[in-house]
Amino acid sequence: MKRILFWAVAAGAALLFPLVSAGGPTAEEITKEKILATGQEWQEKHDKYEPEADIVDALKTKLGSNLKIDVYLGLWCPDSRNNVPPFIKILDRLGTGVPVRYFNVPRKASKDIKYYVEELKVERVPTFIFYRDAKEIGRIIENPKMGLIEDFMEIVLK
Repeated sequence: MKRILFWAVAAGAALLFPLVSAGGPTAEEITKEKILATGQEWQEKHDKYEPEADIVDALKTKLGSNLKIDVYLGLWCPDSRNNVPPFIKILDRLGTGVPVRYFNVPRKASKDIKYYVEELKVERVPTFIFYRDAKEIGRIIENPKMGLIEDFMEIVLK
C-alpha cells in the first residue's frame, strides 16, 4: 500500500512540475476572461487600446504556421496590468486563433527567489514567450522595446 501511495504522489508531482519553480511560486493557468475581470482597470486598458488596423493586417499576414504563445503575468503586477490587456486586444483583432495560454504567478515569497518559473527562466512579469514548431523564437519581457504590436511583429518575422 505504501508503494502505491508513493507512486501516486510521484505521478502527481510529475504532472505539476512544469508549472512549479524550484523553491518559488506556482504558476496557475488562467483564462483571458478572468484576467480582464480582475478589476475595472484591466478591462479599461483592454477597451481603450486600439492597435492600428494596417499593422494588425500586416501582422496577420506574417504569423505563419504553428505559432503558440505563453504569457506569464501577475494579477498583482502593474506592468502586467499595463501590457496584458492590450496584448489580448491585439489577439482579438488578429482573429486568427493563435493558441495562447495565460499563467498567473503569485508574488515571490522572498527576494532570494530569482525566477517565477525556474525551468523557463521567467524572471519578470509579464513575460510573453513565442514558440514556433515547439521551439522558442522570442520573448517580450516586462515592457516592450518599441510597442507590443511592433515587438510581436519583430518576433514572428524571425
